[in-house]
Amino acid sequence: MRLAGKVAVITGAASGYGRGSAEMFAREGASVAAVDINASELKKVVDGINKAGGKAIAIRGDITETADVQRIMEETVAAFGKLNVLFNNAGIEHMEKVAEISEEDWDRVMNVNLRGTWLCSKFAIPHLVQAGGGSMVHTASLSALKGRMGNACYGASKAGVLAFSQIMAVELAPQKIRSNCICPVVATTPMGERFLKRAQALYGINLGPEWSFDTAKQFAAATVPLNLLSEPADVAYAAVYLASDESRLMTGTYLLLDGGSRAA
Repeated sequence: MRLAGKVAVITGAASGYGRGSAEMFAREGASVAAVDINASELKKVVDGINKAGGKAIAIRGDITETADVQRIMEETVAAFGKLNVLFNNAGIEHMEKVAEISEEDWDRVMNVNLRGTWLCSKFAIPHLVQAGGGSMVHTASLSALKGRMGNACYGASKAGVLAFSQIMAVELAPQKIRSNCICPVVATTPMGERFLKRAQALYGINLGPEWSFDTAKQFAAATVPLNLLSEPADVAYAAVYLASDESRLMTGTYLLLDGGSRAA
């Protein structure tokens, strides 16, 4: 019950890191406002949490739309009375060489990954201040710290999230609001599957006659010193720590969950 009494908004909660974190936050005692654009999958997540004895509500919303983001925060406070934690997790992947990126794709990735993080933070801040402080956690990426071919658009968006988080940490410290990032290596999630499928084509990797996510995961893991990719639970454990009072001296930094990839 490390998050007992806390209220958290978690974006991108219908799958992957967000789903794993919503479930773990609830098990640790938080009341969770689970947010996603995919209403049907989001309902399954929230129904599961509540059936297991947790407290959660589903809020369908588009984090790139100002009115939706304002409503998300207002509905959370209306349901639970306050807001203590914002986990900016929602995001989209993209993999393409710089000269081949379309303006539409660039704008779409920046809109979701960076603008969405800004909007959610902007409208969460007054509620966090009202609660006497709190924690903001943001899913960045190893790609924010390490250059890889084909990652220009996605990596730039996540590097922006990292810089944005650090600036907020300085600005909001007087209000007792902390801001930190999580930077994982590629994941065994639906988003990770799409990423690895595109990486095979981009890097000219031959994984056999038929593409298989299991084969791609094994190939990708072999490039990581610990021979592991990130799982939803890895990010969830990190997010719980950053959301909890145990990390009270951490702000303006990040937890790197990369299996040693950056050091290699």
